[in-house]
Amino acid sequence: MEEKESVVTKAVREAVVNAVEKGEDIKEKAGEITRDAVKKALEGAEVTKEKVESVAKDAMKGTIEGARKAKVETSEIVKGAVEGIIEGTKQAGAKAAGLTEQAAEAALDAAKEAGDKTVEVVKGVVKGLLGGIKEVLEKKKE
Repeated sequence: MEEKESVVTKAVREAVVNAVEKGEDIKEKAGEITRDAVKKALEGAEVTKEKVESVAKDAMKGTIEGARKAKVETSEIVKGAVEGIIEGTKQAGAKAAGLTEQAAEAALDAAKEAGDKTVEVVKGVVKGLLGGIKEVLEKKKE
């Protein structure tokens, strides 16, 4: 049985390809595309750890496929994509915001298929963002 492509993957891939074709700055645009796709997918859905991970992976998969299809260096746009995935997760509501770490880790897993350079870029972003999340959570406890 063939696996059905996720709506998020398809939307992100097509948006990445369209942005490249229009000559937009894909590094910046990738973040907007993934943020909007993740936020839309999580809003109104029952937010679980599995749902957040699935949506994050699908968004990263769409970014990588879009970059390849548009013949853009994948490592160039994944940084913006990861930031967008995390931002979209945060914006989707309080419960989703608490699962931001899972979104970041799922995006990292999905990036592994794009190669070592891409993984290193994503790891750097994830480390920085998780540090920021921990700071925010610590401040909330005070």
